[in-house]
Amino acid sequence: MFRFRLSRLLSLKISQEEQLKIQLKALRAEMGRIEDSMKKCEEQLKGLELKTLTLSSRGISGLELSQLLTYRESIHAELSILIAKLTQLRRQEDILRNQYLEARKERKILQNLRERRFRMYVFEQDRAHRLYLDELAVRKFAVSKQD
Repeated sequence: MFRFRLSRLLSLKISQEEQLKIQLKALRAEMGRIEDSMKKCEEQLKGLELKTLTLSSRGISGLELSQLLTYRESIHAELSILIAKLTQLRRQEDILRNQYLEARKERKILQNLRERRFRMYVFEQDRAHRLYLDELAVRKFAVSKQD
């Protein structure tokens, strides 16, 4: 019966790979949410720009202009925060991706080793079976010669 001695290590590597894959998926989803928020901020800035142009063509008070500029600055500040978060998440993604690739490489090495060992096991079993059959044939031949 074939038994791979490193099967526990292989299953550990498989579970590590799956965990890293799940973490990467969650991280990429978070990055997608941040990118969506960034697009919304950019759309708000464009809308604010159009509103400012419209109001300035009709005439705008200093207070209204001050409020629009403050609103614009707050959107820029939020956008800067989102960019910093996205940069940090991209660094984390690189680290996780490298860990995932390393875990996948180790899993593949162990799987290849298991397959090689299994092929050797099958070869040895087949060889032992053929030797047994050869021995039976020799005995049968020897018995038939004595008669």
